Amino acid sequence: LTLKYRSCTKIEHGINFDIDSIKLCCQYSAKGGGNTKVIENYQGGPIDWDKFFAFKKEIKDLHKSGGLYHKCEGCIYLEEQDWEESDKFNFFNLDYWTYCNCNCIYCHTHNKKDIYNTKKNYDFLPILKDMIDKDLLMRDGDVSFGGGEVCLLKEFEECLKIFLDYGYFVRIHSGCMDYSDVIEQGLKMGKVDLIVSVDSGTEEMHARIKEVKTYDRVWGNLKRYAAVQQNRELVKAKYIVIPGVNDTKEEVNAWLDKSKECGIGYVLQEIESQWFYSRRENIPQYIYDLFDYSKQRASDMGIIYGEYERAAHMLAERREREAIKQSAEEKREAEARAMVAKVLNEDEHFGV
Repeated sequence: LTLKYRSCTKIEHGINFDIDSIKLCCQYSAKGGGNTKVIENYQGGPIDWDKFFAFKKEIKDLHKSGGLYHKCEGCIYLEEQDWEESDKFNFFNLDYWTYCNCNCIYCHTHNKKDIYNTKKNYDFLPILKDMIDKDLLMRDGDVSFGGGEVCLLKEFEECLKIFLDYGYFVRIHSGCMDYSDVIEQGLKMGKVDLIVSVDSGTEEMHARIKEVKTYDRVWGNLKRYAAVQQNRELVKAKYIVIPGVNDTKEEVNAWLDKSKECGIGYVLQEIESQWFYSRRENIPQYIYDLFDYSKQRASDMGIIYGEYERAAHMLAERREREAIKQSAEEKREAEARAMVAKVLNEDEHFGV
């Protein structure tokens, strides 16, 4: 049974396991705020599925009636389509661990790395197996790993194998300091989308942002992964623009050149979170220009270019403002033409 209305995969069939909660999604960038928690203070163990599905049903029913859940306002992931009536899951976002082997200056863990690197996470693997036992897992879905460094998560490879066995397409965020044979297997199958935030093209900038000296190691692993991927779109080098740090064409050029050198066929660009949220309504023109430049140069080099979540919202909102501005200008021009026509008609009527 399906029904057509405006919603999204996360609301319909998704679940997000966060550090201390279970949410519908991890999207913060919608103007409504997104990031809806369903079960708070969660530290593993049995899940009250009745509570979870009852919460989702309220939002689904609102969307079926033509309304919009307030936290979804302005979200670019909303789409109108035929949604399957089911409580089963086919979209997972997993970011329930925090330990990492680098210390990115933009990360929320940056100033408390000793705490976050020793913070014990709950185990997701038994939850996944329980969901399978309860027949809550659809086949051929999507999953995203995006907490700390995924290669340090002890249950990562076993979870990945289960999702691959179920035909899932798996998005993996990694700093790429470590190499995983299971990730390699997924790339060969065409079932893994590997996203690596290098955020730089030079060794000096990489060390400044990551606070570790692993430039050659990271790019070397990226090159190995790129060489085995089933198609050129699976291994992606991401660049988070940090205004005042790496917001120059020179660094962007170095990033694109290094990506090309390592056989990367797809790049992503993002904007640093706290800077973006504090200036969302007043983005300097040079930031837009830098994104436009990056897109054009990547295209000229034969590299596929995409914007990540915040950047995608930022540029969508620019297009929306430009459309409103253009519409207002066209309205003023139409009113001016109508006024001139009226005057000419009146002149003709009175024989002027």
